[in-house]
Amino acid sequence: MNYKNIADQIVAAAGGNDNITSVTHCMTRLRFVIKNKSKVDEPTLRAVEGVLGVVDATGQLQIVLGKTLLPIYSEVEKAHQRNSGGVSDMPTADEEEPAKKFSIMGMLNDAIGFIASAVTPAVPGFIAGGMIMVGLLLATLIWPTFKQSSTYTMLFFLSQCAFYFMPIYVAYGAAKKLGSTPIFAMVSAAALIYPGFIERVASGHPTTLFGLPVLLDNYASTLLPALLIALVAAKLEVFFNKIIPGIFKAVFVGAFTVALTGTLGFVVLGPLGTWLGNYIVAFLVMIHSTIGPFALAVLTGAMPFLIIAGIHHLFSPIMLQSLSSSGYDSFFRPALILHNMAEGGACFGVAMRTQYRDLRSEAFSCGIGCIFAGVTEPAIYGITMRLKRPVYGVMAGGAVGGLVAGLMGAKAFMMGYSNLLSIPVFQDTLLAIISGVVATIVTSCMVTLILGFEDIER
Repeated sequence: MNYKNIADQIVAAAGGNDNITSVTHCMTRLRFVIKNKSKVDEPTLRAVEGVLGVVDATGQLQIVLGKTLLPIYSEVEKAHQRNSGGVSDMPTADEEEPAKKFSIMGMLNDAIGFIASAVTPAVPGFIAGGMIMVGLLLATLIWPTFKQSSTYTMLFFLSQCAFYFMPIYVAYGAAKKLGSTPIFAMVSAAALIYPGFIERVASGHPTTLFGLPVLLDNYASTLLPALLIALVAAKLEVFFNKIIPGIFKAVFVGAFTVALTGTLGFVVLGPLGTWLGNYIVAFLVMIHSTIGPFALAVLTGAMPFLIIAGIHHLFSPIMLQSLSSSGYDSFFRPALILHNMAEGGACFGVAMRTQYRDLRSEAFSCGIGCIFAGVTEPAIYGITMRLKRPVYGVMAGGAVGGLVAGLMGAKAFMMGYSNLLSIPVFQDTLLAIISGVVATIVTSCMVTLILGFEDIER
């Protein structure tokens, strides 16, 4: 089998090297990020020797190769690196895909696909961090004093890095998806969680940038600012590549892109996510005051999208205020816990339905992490968002569980964590939250099993 010849045929059928933004692989599939899908010749791809199938999923063109993957990938990667020129792989105006017919579902599907592709490179890190957290929780159950040890503290730091630095990982994934230079977006996103900026946020000292006010907020573990930064950096990189003479590109394209994107990150893009979140939270509080227990069903059902936008980080001060003024929180803490249970139930549904061993193992471990550790990032970005339809299972499970818990009067009397081990904070309403948890897990699992999903390998 001539691997180089097969690689050349695959690249040609994918629209040529100029149509390929990036190439990666998993266990059995070659994965392309394509600039213009209309240039892909799927019938020809399927006819290439060694190709077992072609799948268009999660924003990628996936070519199933099985045991011949690695040698073919090696040849494709060599060709891609050899023929990729210039600073940016962004498509030019005449390369862009033809405009698609507008539809709400189409826009939602594209948005989910973009987010999933942006976060995919970081998913293994989320899983690793989540499983370390599960291990630490189990260790403290067996050996309670372990939590006071420096070993626990250092391992906890390690587990949290996967989530704390999310803006940098997301900026990288989004830049790769867009075909721009990843480091420009990564540096601009990293500025939002730079230690010096975090110190300034803590001090509350008024700050301006070129005379414009800077919102002092903590952007650690957020998603939306990094996505916006990557989009802006990609556009600016193309713009500066067009106007800066060739001899100066290597020096000034990156400098101008990072300087302008970083500035916009501080004064526009980062605050945009925070302001949007504040309005949404205010709207949710209004709903709760209007329809009472039914609001918990609405909030929990919508929680996947609030978490993706990073809005859930704004719940903490409201929870604290509620605990301080009324002595309990019957809205945000129950919703956060039930959402984690819904993600876990959907993951179990995926594990039960998939035919692939690797995906089954990943889904099961993510489900355990959601329920017992309250770590949902691996599930959201690695399972439910990636497979898309399980998101409906999460929404349905959250809504049903939220309705049950809301009608039964579930109330959290302390802050606690959002996992199964923290439900004692519900004290006298423990039966209510347990009923909600059971309803949530069962519903999300069953809906995921019934709706199914495009079964793809990890």
